[in-house]
Amino acid sequence: MDGYVKVYGWMLELGLNARELNALAVIVSFWEAGKWFQGSASYLGKWMGTDCTKTVLRTLSSLTKKGLVEKQERWEKGQRLCDYKPGTKCPGGTVKMSLGATDKMSLHNNRPDSNRDKTKEINNKEIHLSVEEFLSRRK
Repeated sequence: MDGYVKVYGWMLELGLNARELNALAVIVSFWEAGKWFQGSASYLGKWMGTDCTKTVLRTLSSLTKKGLVEKQERWEKGQRLCDYKPGTKCPGGTVKMSLGATDKMSLHNNRPDSNRDKTKEINNKEIHLSVEEFLSRRK
């Protein structure tokens, strides 16, 4: 199995279980590369840590119901296939392109008495582009 996926901080804020998180990360990674996820359940299962097709399909169904992924069905050689992309409730539906210095990440709040969630400090301007806009600017 080649490649890698990115798990963004905003994904951790969605309250997903580990399998949902990994499946979403794979789908977002494909989308950021300008493609729908068209892989098999066994491929996605490897990223999710399971070889059970039913678990993969339940996870995809859960992400779809939450609006975090969208499913598109197609027929190929008499077989129904499903493709996935980030959904309307998924912040990963747009590509984030930063200008200037890199983002600084803080994994915890530096105040010892605080139980706050992870924070992100951004020291630069960001432009939010659709995937299509991002890819067209790279040509």
